[in-house]
Amino acid sequence: MQLTDTLLTIVCALIGLAVGLIYGLLPKKNDRLTDSQQRWTQVLSLIGVGLVVILILLGRDLASWVTIGGMVLGLLIGMIPPLNRAALKVWPWLRPRTDKQGQKRR
Repeated sequence: MQLTDTLLTIVCALIGLAVGLIYGLLPKKNDRLTDSQQRWTQVLSLIGVGLVVILILLGRDLASWVTIGGMVLGLLIGMIPPLNRAALKVWPWLRPRTDKQGQKRR
């Protein structure tokens, strides 16, 4: 494996890890997401899927699998309750919606 292949794989793994981690830290229910979080989940989905598709089309199988693995690992890390609570204290953007606007009527 050449240096460029190794660097590409590492960069894609870090991008996948970041995308998965953000998804893991965001609220799981759609009605708890703020407007900004809803917009960014669409952008992150496009980035993650687009990156994997581009890597597959370029024939970079290892990099595509490592990117998918990074996304799954990031998602699992973000869902760990103590880490999730700590991240919510540090980054207020990740906090769920607090008003009654997003709740369903009964």
